Amino acid sequence: MELKEKIKLIRNTHGYTQTNFAKLTDIPFRSYQKYELGNTEVAMSAFLKISDKFPQYALWLTTGKVNPESGQVAPGDEAPKMTGNGVPAELLNTAFEKTIMTSISLGWLTAKPEIQLSMLSDLMRHDFVEEGGKLIEQDADVNEIQSA
Repeated sequence: MELKEKIKLIRNTHGYTQTNFAKLTDIPFRSYQKYELGNTEVAMSAFLKISDKFPQYALWLTTGKVNPESGQVAPGDEAPKMTGNGVPAELLNTAFEKTIMTSISLGWLTAKPEIQLSMLSDLMRHDFVEEGGKLIEQDADVNEIQSA
């Protein structure tokens, strides 16, 4: 697939008109139109602007390959899901609690007495797993064996 076809596929996948896509990427409309028609080779500056707005396609744009594990996909591909061993549940809980406490201290969130952090943590863990994340639950027996 040629580069002109790839940028057109990105534009169509995200539902942009040529005009809107050119504005989004800060590429002059006439230049973009010439790129997509194949009348002009895509300038490096335009290529970088498209890659900046759509970093998930950078590998595919340059090589035609994808690597979903690292977040590099082609237009229309499903969003990457977590692979490998997963994330230790305790690490995820700690990160979430720090984020919530920082958000409250900065005034981004207002604490409510009827909502406990554990409730939000449970919801966050549920959403994480629903999106394909894998939690590694540590067993109490494993902790005892490792500390012995």
